[in-house]
Amino acid sequence: MRAAALGAIAVSLVASGGLALKSASQSGPAVDGRAMDGVWLSPVSVSAPAPDPDPFADWTRPPGPVRIALQAGHWRASEAPPEQAGLRDNGARVKGIAEWEVNLEIARRTAALRRDSGYTVDILPTTIPPGYWADLFIAIHADGHNSSRISGYRAAAPRRDRTGQAATFASLLDRIYGEETGLDYYGSVTRRMRGYYAFNSRRYQHALHPMTVGVILETGFLTSPRDRKVLVEAPDRAARGIARAVMEFVSPIPPVPSPTVTRSLNVGLQSLDSTRYAHETR
Repeated sequence: MRAAALGAIAVSLVASGGLALKSASQSGPAVDGRAMDGVWLSPVSVSAPAPDPDPFADWTRPPGPVRIALQAGHWRASEAPPEQAGLRDNGARVKGIAEWEVNLEIARRTAALRRDSGYTVDILPTTIPPGYWADLFIAIHADGHNSSRISGYRAAAPRRDRTGQAATFASLLDRIYGEETGLDYYGSVTRRMRGYYAFNSRRYQHALHPMTVGVILETGFLTSPRDRKVLVEAPDRAARGIARAVMEFVSPIPPVPSPTVTRSLNVGLQSLDSTRYAHETR
């Protein structure tokens, strides 16, 4: 009876990584062991489980031109996939002007400036192609507020940034955008900005590849007469602010690729529908 109980204890202890038990009849007691009714107990060294391997430890940038992605916030929002159905009916509208129209105009003007400098630029709608990768992604939005006195712009990096570079670019964008537009820096970055859906590849299929440097820019408040003078009446100023920040952050000359690529990248660019995006991609 007692032997059976000890046997059960032995199994339980070994399975939990505690003590190993062996019969006293085996040759010699274990070091630091002690006898208990004919059974020797000795400490067992248990290794911690190995951490999950980093899937991007050996990641290398795919060859090709420097690619910049400009997302026109809320553009074609009605086409959002079921997993992001909540995006289909939102965005500010002021004095008959829809936010997506303002965002798209700024994105197109920014793209023209950077394409002329040698960059490849994609203008993306609300829906991000699964696994989409670019050297730099900027989601262009405009704010709204109940008070027309509230004014200013702000940029934010993701809460989780695998590249380690997004916060640096967000800071650079804040400075240069303010210089070019003359708008005030609003300063308060929200959790929704840092948790923007395009950054969340853990939750969504339609999200950026984790090795894309991504930020979101609220270009100003459409509800502010002062901000509208830039966003609606002089969008070139906003475009210059974004384009200049891009140029200072990443050169249009692609880096020299490593001689050996140890891990392939499922870029997801192939999922771009050539018919739907051809007019916005060069």
